[in-house]
This record gives sequence, structure tokens and C-alpha cells, in this order.
Amino acid sequence: MRTLPLLVLAACTAAKDDTAAPAAPFGMPLVEDGQLYAGVARVDITPTNFETYTDINGNHSFDGCITDPAASRTGCDEPFEDLDGDGRFDGVWIAGFGSGRAAQGVHDPITVTAVVLSLNGEYVSLVGVDALGVLENRIRDTRDRLAADGFDRDRIVISSSHSHQGPDTAGIYGIDEDLISGIYPPFVESIPEAIYDAVATASADMVAVSPTQGAVHMSDLDPAFNGSPFGGTNPDPSVDGGLNDIRDPVIVADLVLSIALDGPEGRVATIVNASGHPEVVGDENSELSADYVGYTRDYLEANHGGLTVFLSGALGGMQSSLGATLPVIDEAGNRVLDTDGNPTWLDDSGPGAKWEFARTWGTLVAQASEAALTDTTPWSSLRVRNSEFLIPVDNASFKLAFQVGLLDTPDEYVIQDTSCPNYGVDHDLFGCIPAASWVIELGPVTFGTAPGELMPELFWGVPEEDAMADASLRTADRRWVQFDADCADVPFEDCKDTAGSVGDCDCLKHHATPYRVTDDAALTTIEAMLPGTYKAPIGVANAYCGYIVPEPDYNTYVSVLTDDGDHYEETNSCSGSFAPLVLNAFAALRE
Repeated sequence: MRTLPLLVLAACTAAKDDTAAPAAPFGMPLVEDGQLYAGVARVDITPTNFETYTDINGNHSFDGCITDPAASRTGCDEPFEDLDGDGRFDGVWIAGFGSGRAAQGVHDPITVTAVVLSLNGEYVSLVGVDALGVLENRIRDTRDRLAADGFDRDRIVISSSHSHQGPDTAGIYGIDEDLISGIYPPFVESIPEAIYDAVATASADMVAVSPTQGAVHMSDLDPAFNGSPFGGTNPDPSVDGGLNDIRDPVIVADLVLSIALDGPEGRVATIVNASGHPEVVGDENSELSADYVGYTRDYLEANHGGLTVFLSGALGGMQSSLGATLPVIDEAGNRVLDTDGNPTWLDDSGPGAKWEFARTWGTLVAQASEAALTDTTPWSSLRVRNSEFLIPVDNASFKLAFQVGLLDTPDEYVIQDTSCPNYGVDHDLFGCIPAASWVIELGPVTFGTAPGELMPELFWGVPEEDAMADASLRTADRRWVQFDADCADVPFEDCKDTAGSVGDCDCLKHHATPYRVTDDAALTTIEAMLPGTYKAPIGVANAYCGYIVPEPDYNTYVSVLTDDGDHYEETNSCSGSFAPLVLNAFAALRE
């Protein structure tokens, strides 16, 4: 297999002020002159020259045998191109919607985009990667390499978009029944190099910029984004802010935070922070793509210039527009109305609808980003700090994936000694993964990061509504779509450790009563622990250990080996203690 080519695209090469003598690293201007500087760069990491197969039955899944190119053996139904002649299928497995979905081509580029910011001697790099989640070991190696060149390893935050249309970066989307990892080595091996190149190039091309920032909730922008239970006109009653939440209670992360950085020659960079799984193209797809994130970037870059860095938000609870209904917009981004002036609607069904749906949602997110840009307050400070912790790997799903070698993490990166609390004592514990949460203060904007898919209520909190506290009110409540009325009088604590029933109550449909994010009186929501005017989460940042579920609502029994009901997130979470660790990290950083 040949090494992937890397294409670095510098967004702006205007000369810097000669009086601001640059200091290391990479020649960035670290001067105390009260001026904000920014640089941005993009690296294309799209896989090339990978092996594909003949999808005879049209199900977008490889139904051949890994070692039978001609599909000559019984049960090996689909042949593949054996480009390197090794007799083995070396395809690119797409990360999402179950295992076995191998790529047949490329729809749009898979990229790494980095912005580097400096102000009065402080600096940070924010990096967006079109990936399911770059695992901690790859991030660690990248930070170490940057540190060797003088870039403070604690001043780089790498956020994966969590795309379900890009190559598998975890290893769990190959062929699970045959324990075939989904890792395509040339791709995952290219990511650290690409991040390094993007950060180095962006650092070397920094110019003086003026910021504009702000944040909006999509549910506040237009009633077309909300179903009738949420006060809108959308024909889908489950939609709130354009998003679905498939886990009770329905609490969406519809905030879009945006920062525009404009230099003497125009837009240098736009930073967009938004939630929602990049999965809206759906499972009937065999082409690699950045999903809606690519359309968001394309729209902003075409209309404003520069490069756009997309940073994922709170994805947990399975925040997604997949299956929703959206107002139709044309290629220019204008609403398409009927003869009476009412919105027309688009869903994701029908031939060709998937890509149009992704374009529509990506454009709507981009337009929300534009609408958010209302505050031109200059930045008086830039500050970066983090709090480290160890995530125990005690969930059956992750333990199994580690033990059979599916994950893109060699054992030497897993802490398996007494520095991992309870290692050797708790026999359910595989080891610990190093992680951290960051607080990044950029003038009036503050980001708080999490190394996984954060559920929105952990960041913003739980709505003060009666059904949150009283389970007897949940049957007809708009946020409790899947609630089992037989659970009204059953304490969730009785269901926490089972996938069965308590009396007639289906424990897999039951949730914490009262619904809450923590039982620790010393802790609160992440937003409340952050300074700043505009606050937002950055998810899947500098590690990826699955979903981050509030501990009081975590079912300890469900796993990839059991039914999961309305507790799917627990099957893909490293640990039930993940959320408390993240909350405690922010408490440690609170001032």
C-alpha cells in the first residue's frame, strides 16, 4: 500500500508586521502588543488507491471473504480488487451503521484543518479532523512531536467531527464476526503527520486579525426547525433545533457558536462549533465523505473566504438530524417556498435524497454560524489550561475490543499498573486511558473540552420541568418519548444493574428519577463552571473513549453483548465513571 499524499493549503500568506519579531515555535508572533494573530492551514488526508469490491446485492456492505479475491469459495459472494496482489482485501472501512461497510469511492475530501491563535505571548491551536475519533495514542504521539519543536503540547486541542462517513479510526467497523479490525493503516498513520503539518504551516503564516463572535440556538432562529411540541412548524414532532435526540429525555444541543477572524486581506478563518452526528447521509452510502461538515465549510468558505475549522460539540444522546425533516433550500442557500409562501420540506428518503439532505443541513448550520456573528468585542486575553485524569476501561464492549486487537491502540499505550486505580484488584478493569479536559478562554468565548461524546445535559443542565422530577408525568411529556408507564413508581436504582424488568417495568426504557447529571453536591454543569460570555463544548477532543453519560442515569449492565433499549450509549462508553471524571476535571479548573 502506498503512503497517502499530503496536501497543505495555507489560507493566507500575507506578510506579518516586521516589528513583531516572531519567537518559536514555527516562527509564530509571540509578542505582548495587544494584537490578536491567527493562521490557518488544511491538509487533505483522503485515502487513495484503496481496494474496492463488487457490491453484487447492492446493500453497501462487503459480503465477500477477506482472503478470496475472486469469490470462488462457498459463502464468499462478492469479489474484490486485489491491487497489491497479497490475496487479502485491503479496503477502507467506513465508520458507522454497523460493521462491514467498505468504501467504493470518494464523494468529497477528508481533511485536517488547524487554526493557531496568539495574543500577548499566549497561544493555542484548535484542530478539526474529519474522523470518528482519533484515539489518545495517536494524539499523544502528535503532541509529543509538536513539543519536540517547541510547541507546548498542552496548547493543542484536536477535535474529531465524529463522522460516520469517513474511514474507521477506532477499529470497530471492520467485520466484527470475524474480528477483522476496521483500521486502514495508511489512513490512521497519516493523521499525526497531517496535524503536525497543518499546525506548523498555520503557525508560520499568522497575520494580525480582528475577531467577531457569538452564539445562537437554532431553535430560536426559525420555527421551521422545531416540531409542534417544541413550539414550531416543522411537520416532524420530534425535531427540536433541527435535531433528533433518540434517548430520553429529549435534550438537544442546538447551539452554534462561531468566531470569524478577519485580517488585512479579508477572512483568514472561521471557527464553527456545532453538535449533531455527521451521519446524515445515512447507511446507504459507500463513498467517503465529511458528511454535512464538508458542506458547512464549503458554504462559509465560498461566501466569506478563508478556511473554516469545524469543532464538534455535545454529540451524546445521539444528537442527529438523520431522519428529521428540514426546510428546503436551493443551492444558493435560499428557502424554497410553496405558492402560498410556506416552507417546503425535505426528508432523507428517496433516491438521491441523502446527499441533498446533507447539503441542506450543512448549509443551515453554516447560516446559523453567520447569524451568530454579532459581537465585535476585541479579545483582551487568551488562556489555556487543562486537568488530567485516567479513564478506566471497564465496559465489556471496550474491553473486548482491546483484548481481541480491534482498536487502534497498542497495549503499551494503555496504563496497566497500580497508577490505574483498582488495577489488579477489580477484575472487570482492563486498564486506564490517559485523558484531560481543557478550558480555552478566547476573549469573551470559552470552550470546555471532553474526550468523548458528551451528553448535552452534562454541559447545559436539565430543563426545570415537572416530568424531570416526577416519573408519573412522563407518559405524555414531550421529552419522554420512549417512557414505559409501568416504570412510574419504580426507582431507577432498582433498574441500574439489569437489562431485565422490575415488575412490569422495562428497565431498558427507564431513566433516573429525578433526572439529573450528578449526585455530588460539589459539582454542577460544565457551563456553570466556565467563565466567559459565550460558552460551548468541544467534543471528542484529544482522545476518544465513547459516550459520556450522566452517572445517575448509567445502566451498568448493558453492553455490546446484551440488549440496550434506550441505553445504547452505555454499550459504547469506556466506563460509568466517565462523566464524574469529566465533571471533576472542570471543578478542578473552576475559579
